Amino acid sequence: MYAVSYCQPFHKQIFTQTYIVPGDSLSTIFFLYRVPYQNLVFQKNENQYTAQLRLYLEVTDTNSKFVDREIKDWNIRTNLFEETSSSEIFAEGMIKIELANGSYNILPIVTDKNSRELKLENVRIDVSDKKYREPLIVDAKKIRCDGQDFLRLTNYENSLPFGSEPCDFIIPVSDISEEEIFVTVISGIDTVYYGKVITSFVSNLDFFECDGKILLSERNEGIKTRNYVLPGISNKLQEGTFTIVIDENKDANFKKDVFWYDKPVSLRNPEEAVKAIKNIENEDVVDSLLSQGEELIYKALVGYWKKIDPTPETEYNELMAEFYTRVDYTLKNFGSITGVKGVESDRGKIFVKFGKPNKIERSSNLQGKVVETWIYDKLQRKFVFVDKDGTGEFSLESS
Repeated sequence: MYAVSYCQPFHKQIFTQTYIVPGDSLSTIFFLYRVPYQNLVFQKNENQYTAQLRLYLEVTDTNSKFVDREIKDWNIRTNLFEETSSSEIFAEGMIKIELANGSYNILPIVTDKNSRELKLENVRIDVSDKKYREPLIVDAKKIRCDGQDFLRLTNYENSLPFGSEPCDFIIPVSDISEEEIFVTVISGIDTVYYGKVITSFVSNLDFFECDGKILLSERNEGIKTRNYVLPGISNKLQEGTFTIVIDENKDANFKKDVFWYDKPVSLRNPEEAVKAIKNIENEDVVDSLLSQGEELIYKALVGYWKKIDPTPETEYNELMAEFYTRVDYTLKNFGSITGVKGVESDRGKIFVKFGKPNKIERSSNLQGKVVETWIYDKLQRKFVFVDKDGTGEFSLESS
């Protein structure tokens, strides 16, 4: 069954997350952030590119009375210019605040010192003694730091990125005497997990920064929790909302989202996404998908790609993602002043079908027209395109 929402958040400016670790008299509140490099302003300084961030937090109680304030500065550096515009590399950091039990408002302000100030939404937190704590989402693959392996927090505003990289859930429970919990995970209208979780470890969870990443560690002091580990579920989650229910308790019902952070732009319009498969499919199939109606087209499209999914046991379809990544490339690079869309051009059709060529040669023919020759080593094929009218629209001459 599919219950897919295709209007997902796309390239947010900054992801934040607040997590509360209980203490004896004061609890530690971690305010965590993650900013894609492409949203920072880098300045060149000799052989490095540098961005500067300041995070300002002000905490008030529910009567708007001042409680605490913290300020922290970060310098982000890279030696590679191409990384400064990356959506896949992040600046990560955190601020810790200690608070007594109660309700609070946190006002966060992030300042890019090379650019501008960004006010984020106020965060309301309740510091209290709860049996079930907010589940953490961590990368399944551990990170090496100072000779030890640690779990890395998957901080997409407490949401799960839709993709091929697996994530695990850490579910903290205050009663360390319990040796199992019962967990239900519902994705859309499907129950993807229903059963006991036994694997766990007892500790006081903590966060720390290492090489620009937020990692999860364990402390022996303070109030400990039993932390249950639920692996292998993330790949079964569809785009959209999912719910984690613990011990069938209404007070332990946690709603989260799965979103396709780097979703190809061409997939955000389901009708245009269906039309793009004309390059690899006959018109009857395309017409059948388009006849589903506006609300069902995306569902039908996902179903179409599921039939040829190289990893059908997971929700993420690598083949579908690669196809529409290629479509995006054609739309950006192969359009012309005649108005022909890149995906409908001859170069676009070849690129979508075969991917990036191993080599592109440019020359002129006897008529002075620009000629492009695409060479695919593995296929042992080459395609010759000519810009006959000087409009940027290259026609396929031979293959």
